[in-house]
Amino acid sequence: MQMVLKQILVFFMTLLASASSLSLPGRQTTADFPKAQVKAKTLLLVNVPADGSALTLASMQGLLANRSEKNLLFRAGNVQKWLPYTDAVTVPTQPDGAPWDLPSLLREFAPFFDGYILCDETGAAAALSMANQKNSIAVLPEFEETVRAAGLPLTADVRGMTDLRFRRTPEFKALRRDVAFEQPTAFAPRLVDYAVMCGGYVWYDPDVKFKGSHANIFRFLDDDALVFGYNHDVGELGTVSSLSQLNACLIPADHAYNLSVLSGFESAEVRQKTAPADAAAGGRTVCLLMSDGDNLQWFLNSYDDASHFGSPVRGDFPFAWGVPAGAPDLAAPVLRRYYDEMDANDEFVLSLSGLGYTFPSKWTNRRALARMAGTLADKARRLDAHALLVLDDGGFRSRALDTLLTTTGADGMFYIDFHDYAGLNGKIRFVNGKPIVTARYKLWNSNPGCSPEEIAAAINALPADPHDPDSYAFVIVHAWSGLNADGAFAEGGDAMQAVQKLVSLLDADTRVVTPSQFFARVTEACGN
Repeated sequence: MQMVLKQILVFFMTLLASASSLSLPGRQTTADFPKAQVKAKTLLLVNVPADGSALTLASMQGLLANRSEKNLLFRAGNVQKWLPYTDAVTVPTQPDGAPWDLPSLLREFAPFFDGYILCDETGAAAALSMANQKNSIAVLPEFEETVRAAGLPLTADVRGMTDLRFRRTPEFKALRRDVAFEQPTAFAPRLVDYAVMCGGYVWYDPDVKFKGSHANIFRFLDDDALVFGYNHDVGELGTVSSLSQLNACLIPADHAYNLSVLSGFESAEVRQKTAPADAAAGGRTVCLLMSDGDNLQWFLNSYDDASHFGSPVRGDFPFAWGVPAGAPDLAAPVLRRYYDEMDANDEFVLSLSGLGYTFPSKWTNRRALARMAGTLADKARRLDAHALLVLDDGGFRSRALDTLLTTTGADGMFYIDFHDYAGLNGKIRFVNGKPIVTARYKLWNSNPGCSPEEIAAAINALPADPHDPDSYAFVIVHAWSGLNADGAFAEGGDAMQAVQKLVSLLDADTRVVTPSQFFARVTEACGN
């Protein structure tokens, strides 16, 4: 009787959540980030499995994010650091002290599901793609008996189902068109929980010979779509270029854990602690900005390591950090933590190029770009971000950048080009009185002339006339370059120690400032 009552309760909870959903499958009017329909109040802390049960647990987590105030949470990434920024109750073990595992979690949550989808390695992507529609968890054959013992029936068998076969099914036609996922299913539980929560298409087949057809994989998506994940086979340039031609953004997130749960917490609206802008003239002006701030998985995992935001030298000098546009919706507790811990010398910059990584100049639908920019303006407001960072492929003069800058209302834009971050040597142009400033230098170990000593010497040789555009230097700091213990500038070294060394070598008449200060000075001195 209790089981029947529980099932009835779950049915009405699911019905209520569905009725209030803001992210239903189908065509969307504007790009935005799908959020869980239910905020988790109780979280069962689960170790990341070393076997294929991770696929099942991740699909459970994704389905529960739309149906239950109790969910599971993987002990991965920076979970222990952002949990205090929620009001969730955590349950580390079962009542008898044993760790949570597949059988115990099925006992807790089986009534929330309609059944299971049986899959193998080939059909796993299809299983995850249809899990939301069927309210069914994905299960590999070796775990089928465990799932059946929990009372769940088989709702689909997709073993051996290739992507081409899946595309001919009604389930593919019913997928939403505003979000998709480029993610190996073997990466579970990373990101696939969020894919299941969204009811989005999951794709990754390294054996496909693309020959320029990568864009065709996602051509069914609407303009303004968001594609989460990454494609290491196609590579950064190939992936971003093809998605840009589809008027879509890439959200690098292939190592993101617990995103479905994180997205259920209240969207954040935060305020920066950056010192007030100072437009006073005089000397040279330098602004330093860390690269890769759009990387959502990094933001969730090791963004605060000792080489980056967790550096002991952070706060000793003005410095800029990228923050993903999706952070207020997808990772509100993480975002609140970073804004709580920031210093007056820190400033967060909206990164990168739009709602995600894209080349704005390659977009073919200008109305879609304007819609995306309008959504981006809302993110900038909620992030209290007054500067944009754009990475494009030959797009410095593009009107697409004008649209982004004007629509978002930012004070200015930093621009880096894909083939050479600092290839435009600090060029500046103005849009309605606001500057777009290109990188003059890149602190990057694999490039000649880009060490802390060499960049400091080059800056010290710039004109000291604030009315000369050449007296301004935006330096992009490669996140994965830095100083080793022996002081060598190398890949994988301490990035912030390298920045500190650069700053220590600057002449007294060179001033390091935050983005707000930088744009105020550039506009005041060079904007007329």
